[in-house]
Amino acid sequence: MKNLLLIQILRSFTKNELLQFDDFVRSPFYNKKPNAVKFFEALKKHSPDYKGDGIGKENIWKQLYPGKSYNWGVLKNLIFDLSKLSEKFIEVMQLKDNITDKSFLYLDALSKRKIHNKFFLEYESLLKKIEERKFYQNYYSDIQELKLKKIYHCNLYTNYQSELNEEVNAVSDLYMYDAVVKFSAYHCDAANLSIGLNKFSGMSISEFLFSQADKINLITGSVIPHERDHKILSVYYFQYLAFADPGKTENYFNFKKHLHDNSDLFSLEEKYNLYVHLGDALNLRPSKKGDNKLLEFLEHYKKQIDENVFTDPYGGLNIYSYSNIVKMAGRLSDHKLIKFVKDNFFDLLLPEFKDNMNHFTDAFYNYSKENWEIALDSVMKIKPDHFVFKYDLRDLQGMLYYELNDFESFTYLMDSHKHFLKKNKSVSEQYKNWYDIFISSVYRLLKIKLNFDEYELIKFEKDMTDGKTGSISYFTMKINQLKKLHRV
Repeated sequence: MKNLLLIQILRSFTKNELLQFDDFVRSPFYNKKPNAVKFFEALKKHSPDYKGDGIGKENIWKQLYPGKSYNWGVLKNLIFDLSKLSEKFIEVMQLKDNITDKSFLYLDALSKRKIHNKFFLEYESLLKKIEERKFYQNYYSDIQELKLKKIYHCNLYTNYQSELNEEVNAVSDLYMYDAVVKFSAYHCDAANLSIGLNKFSGMSISEFLFSQADKINLITGSVIPHERDHKILSVYYFQYLAFADPGKTENYFNFKKHLHDNSDLFSLEEKYNLYVHLGDALNLRPSKKGDNKLLEFLEHYKKQIDENVFTDPYGGLNIYSYSNIVKMAGRLSDHKLIKFVKDNFFDLLLPEFKDNMNHFTDAFYNYSKENWEIALDSVMKIKPDHFVFKYDLRDLQGMLYYELNDFESFTYLMDSHKHFLKKNKSVSEQYKNWYDIFISSVYRLLKIKLNFDEYELIKFEKDMTDGKTGSISYFTMKINQLKKLHRV
């Protein structure tokens, strides 16, 4: 039974939710079948994993009906009933946690029953609660929907139309504000799919609308009356520009400045999303002369930690954020930061990634400590079964072969890397170029190192400062080491 939907749902319950579900199945309002209660009592003994022989169908049957012959038809009905109850419980809990939706339903009920005084009291109370909250994705749409409920209630059931001037005028503005927020978020996701996964569908409606807003300075001008709204919408407007035209460096830095300056306005969940998008925007911004994107990335992740948005709002951590900060700290030989990240965030990773990430972390930690052989040994233990490893491991292997002066292994790695990039159809040409430029540059520098040529080193250094090698911080360190060694 371990693969049943019912078992999957039960596994997802916390200890507290399991206790609440126990009350739920015993409530005659939701369940009038006592056998479903008995079935749940048998199952919950095997929480939280619901594994082993005890969870088998026939063993559960023996616990429910000792001495009776096994009857799959009866057990199947019990599974069906308890599955439906567990799904209903999730629905109820979701509504319970969503105070806004719950309040909206209550307002609808008051309106239909024409309980006018209570309707207006609840309306004012909810409006105040929403307006006092930090900004979240549906902030403007929730206020707009709330005001519409008042308009419809007054039009249908009362003579209070004369009191609706403020609501009628506000609704159109709220529609526009909400559109800016939603279109901006959508465009970020579309741009990432387009470039990261080689998907492109041409100019979207959001791009057209934002381009018109740009022409009349709708966001950057003085049209928006309230300062708080202006600050919030400016963040989303510059977020859009950072993805719509990443070639303009000022777009990214405007997005960064407005987000950093106004981050306190946003809820934890929305702040998390915006900082993720800021990292994506930095990734999309082309390197230019004088850029140090590696250091910029590392500072970005440190800022996320300071703002308490390195993990998601539910305390989870994706492997991209974890692997990126470890990788970048490794390139900059910051072993203290790698240790800090592992000590504070490793346990938050999903269990299926932990073995690989443990080797991954050890590899970069030992690289930063100049333990080249130990780092290479850790690299060889990693299974490249996830997208994040396929490129990062090649980069690290190249860096280690450079330190070990292993030209033969690096040459084999380069051939494999070129073949992999050519064969991979799911990554855009822009991403392929980013993945290729760093390791190719390390290979080029290794050739200079093994057969030192001052002219080639100076030429390489010029290409680095012109943004043609990527990772200025890393290559600056390696160039300076060669200069010192050869007294250049």
